[in-house]
Amino acid sequence: MQKNHKTLYYLIFVFALFLNVSFWVYSKTVQTKWANVPPVPKSESATMMALSDKQLAYRGYNTMLQNIGSTGGYVASLLDYNYADLKQWFFLLDHLDPVSDVTPFLASYYYGAVKDSKKLDHVLDYLAIVGTRDFGNKWRWLGHGVFIARHIQKDNVRALELANILAANQNPDIGIWAKQMPAIIQQSEGNTEEAYKIMINLIQDSSETLHPNEINYMVDYICNTILKEDTTLQKPDFCDNL
Repeated sequence: MQKNHKTLYYLIFVFALFLNVSFWVYSKTVQTKWANVPPVPKSESATMMALSDKQLAYRGYNTMLQNIGSTGGYVASLLDYNYADLKQWFFLLDHLDPVSDVTPFLASYYYGAVKDSKKLDHVLDYLAIVGTRDFGNKWRWLGHGVFIARHIQKDNVRALELANILAANQNPDIGIWAKQMPAIIQQSEGNTEEAYKIMINLIQDSSETLHPNEINYMVDYICNTILKEDTTLQKPDFCDNL
């Protein structure tokens, strides 16, 4: 009787070992598949996982966005991401916390590094909204959007659109460089007359409050860049002193 029990145990062990080896042979080539950007929850239910704590949900989702392409030993290229879904995540997180700069930073410096103009359009759609917030220093995200449009996308039309929005911002903390950006883009497109008008108006309106170095830069830009490219424009008196 005891011998029969030993035989039974032996058979069970062999069967279990066979199942284990069979499972290993079948699954050794199976890897987790990246499902790309997860679906975006509705704003009403976005905080359920955090027990209605918006800040906890905000931090959790931002951490998720930083790591969704690195799972199961697989590292996804930014080119593989669905940026239309990412944009929806950006706006959801903006709804959860419009003050924090974590999501704009992630959108600008991480996802904004992708070398695909169509995907970058989604990033710029987000930055164009968040960069107009009238609190904090949100305007700087518009400035970064201008950089992405002009230097990465090579799209001066979009860059000028964003630059004009930035230049119209009346926040006193914004440097004069922000108001000069439309002129620089216009000049690079050959629209020297528009660039000339912007720079002349800046000197006339701000000469009493600007640092001399800023004035010297604009004078030099007008006299040695714009007027050298377009000699039909009226030469200001201050160019005679250069």
